[in-house]
This record gives sequence, structure tokens and C-alpha cells, in this order.
Amino acid sequence: MKPALRVAVSLLLTGSFIYLFAGRFDLGAAARALRDASPWLIAASTLVNLAAYMIRAWRWRVLMAPVKKGIGMYNLASTMFIGFMVSFLVPFRLGEVVRPVLLARREKVSVTATLATVALERLFDVLTVMALLLAFVLTPRGAALVSARGHGSDADQASVFLRHAAVWVGGLVAVALPAVIVLVLFPNVLAGPLKALHGRGHGGVAARLTETIEKLVAGLGAVRSRRQLAQSVALSFLMWLVIDGSILLGLRAFGLPLRFTDTFLLVVPLGVGIVMPTPGGVGPYEYLCQVSLAGFWDVAQASAGAAAITLHATTLLPTIVLGLLFMWKGGVRPAEVRKMARNSEGSAP
Repeated sequence: MKPALRVAVSLLLTGSFIYLFAGRFDLGAAARALRDASPWLIAASTLVNLAAYMIRAWRWRVLMAPVKKGIGMYNLASTMFIGFMVSFLVPFRLGEVVRPVLLARREKVSVTATLATVALERLFDVLTVMALLLAFVLTPRGAALVSARGHGSDADQASVFLRHAAVWVGGLVAVALPAVIVLVLFPNVLAGPLKALHGRGHGGVAARLTETIEKLVAGLGAVRSRRQLAQSVALSFLMWLVIDGSILLGLRAFGLPLRFTDTFLLVVPLGVGIVMPTPGGVGPYEYLCQVSLAGFWDVAQASAGAAAITLHATTLLPTIVLGLLFMWKGGVRPAEVRKMARNSEGSAP
């Protein structure tokens, strides 16, 4: 997609969702809800969310072990904050490619293999979030919340959205998981024929593709190790439970009576909102959070809107500040990040 078209799409989505969000609550009531919120719980929510980043960096270290063992946590964490900072400032989440490229350059390892670990991260994230959602929906409270239709349009929109999101994510998992298993357990399924083709004198593209597949499989190598797989799964659940705890603290700051397990449901629309092709998910995140809180838990529109803004701010602002700080401390110039982002456009999925 051309840069101008990408910017236009991003601005259109941002403006549309902000319009929908702003039209659903009284600004004065939302301001009063923000003023009455507990600053201590908001601060605690921010700190817990930052702790989740450290768990994410730890998991990345485990996933990177087949590529290079013993990568320092500072390099992993600082690179991660820079990447997420780019994703939050630039639409279409280009930071997801910038951070593995930057880490590969710092650690002098294969970019393709490092990119594969980020793809594996996303697979673990999706599986973990869906597992927690399934656990919640199987409880009486979860089943009641999902099936409740209520009397207003918010409940209808929230329920319909959740079902559609679950189908979309489930379809993604159904396609991605078998592909990963085939690549890791049976690497010769693709690499073997390509090597044979290359061996008969048909080099060039076949040779480069074979090398790329081998590096990709190396990046997914953690799946072949039971210990690393167990660590990755355990850290994924720990990270998302910590994220859920951060969300709960942010909601409790506004006196909202949600339970911890309720966040297993709420994190789905929040996750979809933040990965929308707008800078940092601004607009979609607030709207989907507001609709979900009002539709599933009958939260007043003003409180739901105020909580949505606060949750998003505590996610974006500290990450952006730390990302800029690590860029400055690591001597990474903005021009280098822009170059990596431009180069990633051709390789990003």
C-alpha cells in the first residue's frame, strides 16, 4: 500500500471511531469521572502494565534461544520498547518488524529467524487470549454475559462484536497453528523440494527461498524443545494474566465493579482495538472499550468513556516515553528507525 493511501486509511479510521466514541457520552460527566478516579490505582495499573513488558521480553529471550542463547534482557527490553513505540506512533504496526530487525542488527543474527520469533509471539498471544476467553465463557457468569442481549443497542453491538472477533481469531489460529507445526516438525516438506530444484541447476530464487525457509524454521525452533515450549506457554499465560490485572486496576480506579475474570472477555475487544491500522489504536480502542463496558456490564457511558481513555493512555504514554528514552540512550537515530520501517513495508505481512 502506498504511503499516502496508508495515511488516508489510517486518518479515516481514526476520525470515524473518534466520532462514534465521542457521540456516546456527555463530556462534562466524563470529565467528572476522570477527576474522581483514584490516581493511586491508575499509577498501579501503569506499573503492572510495564511489568508485563518485562515478562514479554523474558519470553522473547526464550524464543530467541534457538537463534542465539543468552541474549541480555536489557537489549531485549529496550528493543521491545522501541518497537512498540514505533507501533504506537505509526499506523499499521510497523514496529512489529522494526524491533526484530533492530535486535537482529544488535545481536548480529538472522533477520528472518528473528522475525519468525515475533510471529511465534503473536501466535502464543492469540492462543493464550482465546484460551482465557474460553475458560471465562465456560463459567456461568461468562456464559450469561456473552448470551445476554439486554434492552439497548450497546449490548447487541458488544455481543455481535465478540462473536465475530472470536470467529476471526479462531480462523487465524486454525490456519497459523498447522502451518507452524508443519514448518517446525517437517521442515523438509518445503525445503526438500526446493533444495532438489536448486541441485538440478535451478538456483537463484529457489536457493534464496530455501535459505529463507531454513532461517524461518530456525526461528521457530523453540517449539521443538519441550522445555522452551513449556516456558513460552507459561510466560504467555503469566504475561496476559498480568495485563488483565493491569486492566482491572484501571477499571477499579473508576469504581467499576468488574471481576478479574471479566477482563478475560474485555481484553478481546481491547486487543482488536489496539491492533487496528491507526496510530496506537487511537479511536478503535476507546470505542470498543466503551461499547463493551456499557454493553456487557451496564457501565454508564461517561464512566465507560473515561475508563477507556485512561486505560489507553496508561498503555501508550509510558511505552512511548520509554521507547524514546531507549532510542536516545542506544544511539538509535529517528532516521534509522524510519529506514527500517520503510524497508519493512515490503516484508511485513
